[in-house]
This record gives sequence, structure tokens and C-alpha cells, in this order.
Amino acid sequence: MQQPRLDLRLTQRLVLTPTLQQAIKLLQYSRQELVQYIRQELLENPTLEEERAEPLGPVAAGAAAATPAAAEPAPAPAPDGDDESWTRYLESYDESWEARGPAEEAPEFESALSIAERLADHLEQQLNVAVETEEERAIGLEIIGNVDDDGYLQASVEEIAARLALAPEAVEAVLRLVQAFDPAGVGARDVAECLALQLAQRGQGGTLAERIVRQHLPDLEARRYKRIAAAQRVSVDAVAAAARAIAELEPHPGRVFARDDSPVVVPDITIVKEGDDYQVRLVEEGLPQLRINGFYRRMFRSGTLERGDREFIEKKVNSARWLIKSILQRQETILKVTRSIVKFQRDFLDRGIDHLRPLVLRTVAEDIQMHESTVSRVTSNKYAQTPQGLFELKFFFSSGIERSGGAASMSSVSVQELLQRIVAAEDPRRPLSDLEIVRRLTSEHGLDIARRTVAKYRGILRIPPASRRRRIF
Repeated sequence: MQQPRLDLRLTQRLVLTPTLQQAIKLLQYSRQELVQYIRQELLENPTLEEERAEPLGPVAAGAAAATPAAAEPAPAPAPDGDDESWTRYLESYDESWEARGPAEEAPEFESALSIAERLADHLEQQLNVAVETEEERAIGLEIIGNVDDDGYLQASVEEIAARLALAPEAVEAVLRLVQAFDPAGVGARDVAECLALQLAQRGQGGTLAERIVRQHLPDLEARRYKRIAAAQRVSVDAVAAAARAIAELEPHPGRVFARDDSPVVVPDITIVKEGDDYQVRLVEEGLPQLRINGFYRRMFRSGTLERGDREFIEKKVNSARWLIKSILQRQETILKVTRSIVKFQRDFLDRGIDHLRPLVLRTVAEDIQMHESTVSRVTSNKYAQTPQGLFELKFFFSSGIERSGGAASMSSVSVQELLQRIVAAEDPRRPLSDLEIVRRLTSEHGLDIARRTVAKYRGILRIPPASRRRRIF
């Protein structure tokens, strides 16, 4: 029988404190997510407030117009990573502990969104004038509720009938009604039915074109016209004429109602060339200035608070200070990472996408002495406005393709750009195969690239294979 004993063991482990978790969370937030988080904190923490700019009077406004530089606040000193230094830095503001940012509010992100009519709304409007009974309306609404953004019905007639406790024949009748709505082809259960519905609305029901879409879609996609002609007992020219009519149809009828709910992208960073150097600046417009509410700090210092009230205010003040500190750390880290990217991608900034060099997170992490995971968080959902356009920071990181003759390797992003140009310039009647594209990339650009890599990049770019890129004239 073993005797109980007490052993002492010294171990090290990383503990993610709530404040450290908050800093990591803010680091990976997009600009919009950060603004939303700050707004929520302003609602929940009474000791935290947003700094408001005092309106300029007539004299002050005139002076500001005469000397613009004088109207801008002096830049805050960059804090170091020591907690005690951070405390001194924040306390040095005395009556206003601020997170850098302008006083004016930027327009809400939602104001930049365009309001487009939804497909479901468009169908419901037609349903309201097409049905005669409440039962038909209920069936129609259930059908419309199961139509996806492309316009296809995602539930079977039997499922809808079971859900409404009705006969499948009643659902089928209303479905035929919905399938006659605009846009043509809506409510179809597959591509063949979608194209057939469109042909019917064009007065081409029962034609060779309809038989082809219902019976020979795989052969049509592969341009096997002789096989279709033999099966339908018509000439190849007749099949080609029908194929041209089918090519005018829309396989995604709901696409015209697709609404992009993504907000307008606002850059976090601007990269501007001044002289021979590039300057990296934070875009702080729209990020609220934060400070500790002076009323609560004076109350805390008065010494007249009861213990419970004092602990509550102290907790909230510390939370506000840590939020301000985390925001400042986030901004400084974004600046560090972007400056390192500029150093490695100067050729791209000067000359364009053909000169984007291969770059991995580890290279930047070692350059600024940070962990790769930190660089990864910083570059996610952050955007930089550059002389070459607006890019997510992730864009600047890519693998490389080796080149012959000792030339520097080329970024995979640049290779994809070359692939797009080659396909765009090809003869649409004789599109290039993947092997032919490989030969072009090798002979003209010295790239040592495999056919499967070209196929992979083509998939990323959503470029169909040669058999599906061929055009009929």
C-alpha cells in the first residue's frame, strides 16, 4: 500500500489573462468589428466616454484655416511594451486618456450600402396578384421561402406538401404558377428544368433546344454535337443552332437580384510614396477617441465612496484603461507589420503585380521580432491603400514558382495574373489546354511549373477547362 506524500514541482505555463485575451481579440478584428466593439464598450462601461471635438468659433476657424497644422493635435508618443511604462503613459494624460483617432464621427457603414430588391420580395409581389385563395398563397410563400439566391427550389414538392399537410398535387399546381414568374427560369429544381422553362417562355418549348437541355446537357457541355445529332436524328448544324439559342439563356436566374451585403472597404493603412521612400500611415477616420470620464475619476479620488462603489468604479476604470491600451497596441502592431511588408514588396509598389515577390509570414515575423501568429492576426481583414490599388494585407503573402536561368522566383499571385492574361488573349474557337499554357509560361516567362499547378490556379480563378471555354460562331 502506497503512503500519501506531498511533492513540489516547478513548471511554466502560459496563462491567457482576460486583458491578454482582449488584446489578441482586438488585433484580429477588422476595422468595422473594432468600431462595433468600441461602441458596445461605450454602452456598457460608464467610466469610458468618447472625446468630442469642440466646435471652432469664427476667430478660431479663421486661424485654423490660415495655419492648418496648428489645428491638428500633437502626435502621441509611441509607448513601449512595459506595463509600468504603459501606466505612466496613460496617466500622463491626466484629464483625458485617449486612444488616437479623430473627434468627428465617420458615416455609419450601413449608409454606404445600396438597397436592392430581394428576389423573394420580387416573387411575393407577383404571387399577391396571381393567386386566388389563401391556401394557394400559403403554398406560394412556402415555395418562395425555399428558393435560393440563384433562383432554384431547394425543397421537393413532397417535403412542402408534408409541411403544409396538403396534397402534393396542390403544391405542384402552385409551383407551375411560380415557375411562370419573372425572372424566367425561377423555381426550377435543376439546370435542365431552369433552361427548359426559359425556352418555354420564349415560345421555344418542344423544340430541339428543349430536348437537348432535358436529355443531353453533359454532351452539350462537352461540345459533342455529333453524338447529340445522332441521338436526335438531326444534322450537326441544327444542333449547333440550338446550342447558340441555349447559350443565350441564364443558368442562374436569381443572380440579377443578388445583393452584396458587404460594407464598403475602408483601408486601415495608406502607403504613399514621398520622394524615394514610402510612408505608412494609419487611417484613423471613424475610430472614436476614448478617454476616462473625469466625473468618475474625481469621484474615485475624493475618498468618500463606500467600499462597494469604489471597487465597482476601480474595476470599470481598469477595464477602460486596458481597452485604450489594447487599441494603441493594435495600431502600433499594424504599423510595424505594414512597414515590414513595404520593405519586402517595394518592387510591387513601384512597378505592379508582375513584380510581387514570394513572401511568407515567417519572414516578416523575424524582421519585426514577433510571432508568426501575431503577423497572421494583423494581416487578416486589414486593408492597405497603395499606389497599385486597395489590397488586403494577406495579399502580399504568397508562395513562389521557381524560374530557370537563375532568375528570382515569381509569386504565385503574379503567375495567376499571367494565366488570366493568357486565357483572355486566346482564340475562343481554339482555347488553350492546361499543357499548352504550361508551355507558354515556360517558354515566355521561364517558369518551372507543373500542369496540375496550372489546373489548380485555373480553379482558384474560376476559369473553366478548355472544352468549356470554346465559343461557337
